[in-house]
Amino acid sequence: MFSCRAAWRRCGPLARRAAYRLPLDGVQRQPMSSVPGGSGQNILYTVLCGGALVGALSYGYKTVTSDHERFIERVSEIRARPKTEWTPKPWPPKGKDEDEA
Repeated sequence: MFSCRAAWRRCGPLARRAAYRLPLDGVQRQPMSSVPGGSGQNILYTVLCGGALVGALSYGYKTVTSDHERFIERVSEIRARPKTEWTPKPWPPKGKDEDEA
């Protein structure tokens, strides 16, 4: 901890002076060609993306609800089938030779 404090006391003022001396004009600034929402192109992108989102959500909702109804129908059909009592197969299983004899 003592070494960190000593380093900060020695290098801190140098770092502060160097930060104030940075040339602000040395960095090239890219001029803004359009303000967001200022051109028709941005509005077109917004309408297209919004339409795609609405279409995707409506398709997903329709698919999920129809799949749910189909699932319920299938389950009720399976439950309505007649059930037979399960009987185990005889042990040991018969071989091919024993069936022919």
